[in-house]
Amino acid sequence: MTAAKQFAKEYTLEQLNLLYSSHISLTGAIGVDRLSRSIFESRLEQEINLISTKVAEGKYKFSQYREKLISKGANKIPRVISIPTFRDRLTLRALCNVLKHTFSEQLNVKLPQHTISEIRTYLKAGGFSHFIKLDVKTFYPTIEHSVLMRILHHKIRKPEIRSLIRAAIESPTVAYPDRERPNEDIGVPQGLSISNILAEIYLSEFDKWARALPDVVYHRYVDDILVLTKEEPDALAERFRARMWEKYRLATHEIGKIGKSSVGEISDTFNFLGYVFKAGMASVKIDSIRRVEGSIAKILTTYKYRCDSARSEPNPFKQLHLLDKAKKICLWRLNLRATGCINEGVRKGWVFYFSQIDDDALSQLHHLDKTLTVLARRFGLVLAPKEVKSFARTFHEAKRGNDVQRYIPNFDTKSLEYKRQILTMYGIDNVAMMTEVMIDRMFKRKIRRETSEMEEDIQGGSRG
Repeated sequence: MTAAKQFAKEYTLEQLNLLYSSHISLTGAIGVDRLSRSIFESRLEQEINLISTKVAEGKYKFSQYREKLISKGANKIPRVISIPTFRDRLTLRALCNVLKHTFSEQLNVKLPQHTISEIRTYLKAGGFSHFIKLDVKTFYPTIEHSVLMRILHHKIRKPEIRSLIRAAIESPTVAYPDRERPNEDIGVPQGLSISNILAEIYLSEFDKWARALPDVVYHRYVDDILVLTKEEPDALAERFRARMWEKYRLATHEIGKIGKSSVGEISDTFNFLGYVFKAGMASVKIDSIRRVEGSIAKILTTYKYRCDSARSEPNPFKQLHLLDKAKKICLWRLNLRATGCINEGVRKGWVFYFSQIDDDALSQLHHLDKTLTVLARRFGLVLAPKEVKSFARTFHEAKRGNDVQRYIPNFDTKSLEYKRQILTMYGIDNVAMMTEVMIDRMFKRKIRRETSEMEEDIQGGSRG
């Protein structure tokens, strides 16, 4: 199917309704127009008609995106995330499907774990003497629109599709509505459903060139590049950097022995995607350990606040109920952090991401188990034996690869009763009166919220 035919299919009224139900209805972030999901749903038919009509005419206009700042740590510029309105979110999701279909052959769909697995195989097999590690400076904000549109034009000839993409990436991201703010002429906003796929398309030609080089193993994940080579790395590294700039106007960090861009011998220690490689062995970068420890402490802090609030309740029976509820929520969230889960057919979680560490690095997971127990005691959470799950055991269960085993929860197969219990645990009223469809949708929203926090635990330590 051509891009034009896929475009026509995605923006039919029927398909837009399906996309809203399966994706957008599960999100909750509010855009610059301040319209909530419930208000948008009250006029869903009107909104979908508008999207379908305007897109077909090539006249669709995106609202400005609402700015959300994500801290990257002390003394670092925060990452700017762009939050679209619900209408734009639906329009972008359909556009994402068009791009996925059109560029399916060029896109790198490997999980980071699979990339790490391949790297470990090459390192242990020998044959390569040096590595090159490159990192692009401010990747998304410096993507050139003219270069991107040239690449897109190879497979997208329909003007209405190209104009919709251009409108999406030109719309500015603002802290508050600003009619005087001009459109952006460079960069792709982060946080949109099309952001990652456009970034992949942008460097797909570079990937093809790099993989064709002789005696080189090349891996890229977003803006992180790792090259294994049999030759002296300095000249090859500069060749990579020069092509990245000349063809794509992307600057990479200066080469050093340490830092975001570096070269060295295979026997040296180097980082990639949150992993540390030393003498061919893989372990978890210490920043990633610290981040998941911080996540555990955050859950326990919320537990302490809930307990403090419960103890101010004068009714002793209600107080006991609130204390029990606080503990149940805390244990559920701690266990989810330890095990991860299967959700929407995808394995998610910190241990799953770092499932490629070598057995010698398992002490890191035992350390996390001990840290969880110590922190729980410090925050006043009394744990019975095996009441909280183990990072180390999760690692072994994940290696088994049995999706039906019980230790790692599979939310795709959970019963309606289980979903009711979780929603009730969180204090959602009238669960017993809800339809199965309503319960399923609310449960999916809750799980998406929890899994998005788990993804933050990974992302913070997987870069650089």
